[in-house]
Amino acid sequence: IYLIQNGEGAGLAPFDSYLLLRGIKTLSLRFDRQQANAKAIAEFLDAQPAVSRVYFPAFADEQQLRIHRSQASGDGAVLSFVTGDPELSRNVVEATRLFNITVSFGGVNSTISLPNYMSHASIPQSLRQLKSIPRDLVRVSVGAEDVEDLLDDLGQAFEFAARQNREGKVLGVAAD
Repeated sequence: IYLIQNGEGAGLAPFDSYLLLRGIKTLSLRFDRQQANAKAIAEFLDAQPAVSRVYFPAFADEQQLRIHRSQASGDGAVLSFVTGDPELSRNVVEATRLFNITVSFGGVNSTISLPNYMSHASIPQSLRQLKSIPRDLVRVSVGAEDVEDLLDDLGQAFEFAARQNREGKVLGVAAD
């Protein structure tokens, strides 16, 4: 038993088992919603002048998309984007209200993060550069909230970030 517990982790408590069984029944419905939300957000981000590139399976080139479609039936609920400016990206992330700033993925609530400063911060800078992890990369795990609320939140975050960047550049504040 110790070998299994050490390799696989502790067994679930009865209440956790109950929650798992209850939640698994609606998993496909929740994930369908999350994927639809992610697509709408990816399209919104792709139309933003401040966004240089959106990384989302549906936006891949023809060869990559063919490979993806052979392995998955949807595009998932995680996407990322770059702005070309680490300070702008930071301001967008910090200005969101509905997106929790964390590196957690796959929950019913949307999250947003700056991988270069959060999940990948312990990777030496030289290795991050070698692996081409952009300093301005923002990663989003899209939840099942109302998509219009999420889009409105991102819209206000971009407006706030643009104002902050204009004011910072006018005041001569150096970007990270």
